[in-house]
Amino acid sequence: MRLNKTFAAIMAAGTLTFTGGASVSAEEAILGHVMDSKHIFHKVSEKFTDKLTELSDGSFKVDYHPGGDLGDWTSIVEQVMEGSTHMTMTWNHSELDPRWDVSVLGYVADDWKSGRRIYGPNSAMEGVYNGIMSDLGMVLLGVIPTDFTGYVVRKGVKVPMTFPDDANGFKMRVPGMPMAIERYSATGFSVVPMAFSEVHTALQTGAIDGRAYSPPSEVLLFKDVVSSYVFTRENFEHTFWVANKEWFEGLSVEQQGWMKSAASDAVNWAWDNAEKESPDWIEQIKAEGINVIELSPEQLTKYRKLVVDVEYPYMEKIIGAEVMDGIRKARAQ
Repeated sequence: MRLNKTFAAIMAAGTLTFTGGASVSAEEAILGHVMDSKHIFHKVSEKFTDKLTELSDGSFKVDYHPGGDLGDWTSIVEQVMEGSTHMTMTWNHSELDPRWDVSVLGYVADDWKSGRRIYGPNSAMEGVYNGIMSDLGMVLLGVIPTDFTGYVVRKGVKVPMTFPDDANGFKMRVPGMPMAIERYSATGFSVVPMAFSEVHTALQTGAIDGRAYSPPSEVLLFKDVVSSYVFTRENFEHTFWVANKEWFEGLSVEQQGWMKSAASDAVNWAWDNAEKESPDWIEQIKAEGINVIELSPEQLTKYRKLVVDVEYPYMEKIIGAEVMDGIRKARAQ
C-alpha cells in the first residue's frame, strides 16, 4: 500500500527515479498538503514561495500541491519520509512515532502568549520535535499554530458540560491515536476512533455525537449537522512543517540558507496572524446559529484535572521523565 502511494505521488510530480531520496533537481522542491486556499497552510505556503523566489532570484522553484493532490495527510508524511515528496505541513502521526503525540498533550499552554513561548520559534518544544523528526528521516522547518481546541456536538443531543457524568453514553469521535482514547475515556465519553473523512456522515447518521480536537476554524465544516461548540481550550493545536532530511542535507549551504530564511519568515507571519484570526472564527460560528459554550470555572477545573491526571503519566512513559519535567516547568512559568 505504501509503495503504491509513493509511486502515485512521484508520477503526480512528473518525475521518476530509482535511486531513492529527492526525485527532482536541487533547484525544485515538491511541497504538498491537504488543505484548501482558506487554510493557514496555503497562506504560509504562499509566503514561503514568494520569499524563496526573492532570495534565490527565481532559481529555486516550488512545485506546489495543495488540497490533497498527492494523497491524504498521512500518506504525504510517509512520502516525505521516503523522499518522493520533499515537504509537507502535517499533524502528529503517532503510528510513525508515539512520541509525536506529545504535541496534543492537554492544558500545557493557557493562552496565545504561552503557546508561542512553549511551541513557537526557538522554543524548548521545537527542540523536542527536531529530535523526533530527525529519527523519522525528516527536518523540522517550523511549527505552525492553529488555535486552541474544543469539541462539536451534533443537533438533537444534549451538550455535556459536567464531567464525567454528562459524557456517559456520548459517542465522541477521536483520531486514531492512543492518547486520544485515554483522554476521552477518562473524561467519561464513549470513544469512537474514526478517520476524519468519515466524520460528517457519522454526525449526520448519529453514529457519533461529537468530534473532539476541533479548533474554531474547523467547526464550520460541520455547520449543517452541529448545534454547539464547546470551547474547552484543552490543547493548543499546532502543526508541523517538515522536509525530507536526505534531500535537505543534499542542498548547498546557500540553498539551505534560503530555505531556512524563507520558512522562518513564513512561520513568524503565521504566529503573528493566527491569533488575530481566532475571534473572527468564533463570530462566524455564532453567525451560523451554532452555540459557542464555555465551561464554568468549576467545570473547567474538573475537566482539566481529568485530562492532566491521565495524559501526563501516560506520555511520560513514552517520551521520558526529562522531557516531561521540561514541559511541566514550561507550563508552570
